[in-house]
Amino acid sequence: MNILYGISATGNGHISRSRVLISELKKRGHNITVLFSGRDIKDLFDTEEFKPFIVKEGFTFKIKNGKVQYFSTLLNTNIYNFLYDIFKINNDYDVVVTDFEPISAFAAKKLKIPCIGVGHQYSFNNNIPMTMKMKFFSLFFPKFFTPVDRSIASHFYHFNQPILPPFIDEKLHNSNNAKQKKDIILVYLPWERQDKMLDICSKIKSKKFIYYTNIDEQLAVNNVILKPFSNVNFKKDLIESEGVIANAGFQLPSECIFLGKKLLCKPLLGQPEQEHNAKILSDLKLATTCNNFTTSTINDWIKNSSSRRMQYKNPVDLMIKMIENPKIDFSNEIIDIWDTNDNL
Repeated sequence: MNILYGISATGNGHISRSRVLISELKKRGHNITVLFSGRDIKDLFDTEEFKPFIVKEGFTFKIKNGKVQYFSTLLNTNIYNFLYDIFKINNDYDVVVTDFEPISAFAAKKLKIPCIGVGHQYSFNNNIPMTMKMKFFSLFFPKFFTPVDRSIASHFYHFNQPILPPFIDEKLHNSNNAKQKKDIILVYLPWERQDKMLDICSKIKSKKFIYYTNIDEQLAVNNVILKPFSNVNFKKDLIESEGVIANAGFQLPSECIFLGKKLLCKPLLGQPEQEHNAKILSDLKLATTCNNFTTSTINDWIKNSSSRRMQYKNPVDLMIKMIENPKIDFSNEIIDIWDTNDNL
């Protein structure tokens, strides 16, 4: 099949999971054209395996100090470019797959090409526990932001719904946790004030921190090692870390849960999905959550928290089958993939 694969590049989680699925689709002989939107091409990294790809402006939220700025988002959205990019896409594809990327989804609708939504956001179309804000958000936003014909949803847990477990990079499936460096805490907080986080981490002398951020070369600041973004290096440090401090996205928390890493999450305030994720992670006792990072919050987490591991089965083969056979009902296969993980 010729597939247009849209990826929301606003967060690295969309890119990370798409990397796995696109690689498997290519191995099975499908021709993939990748469309990134929501991030400038100069800010993308480790993209060689996505080629051929195109980058569009798209739509993204403006964020300041760990909080979504809705008014600024509206002011900075170029609707003309958004519509132009939709109408520039040609009818060269058998199917469109979108990881919550709107240009590819609307282009599929315009061209009457089947569109499959892949990702965590589509789990909200099911009867699962949700915050009131997330219930309201789910009534319209996923449907209007990325309209799809079918969806392949994933979540931390199934909640007795046709939802897949997260899919995890093969490198993590094959990892050896015996190589952990017990004094290392991995930090990935692209939406938070870096100066504030460096000040907090520097005061916690009992641990070393590895902090991934937008820099060109590695830099040491007291007990914090700052590293430039790199998919390979990040996965290596994730495997070898004791715990992770992150926002409450989906992909990285899923990887931490799979590896059995202790996890401290702060939701991106004003972002209903992350606020929902934080509540679910807390309710399922899979992570410690907070609404603000402080020295005492992190110290308490380091001293008193514990990890919980979920042995997620790899759903990639089933996802490929669902993409290749969009008219077949795979509900039984989805249920079966959880049978050894129903332990919460």
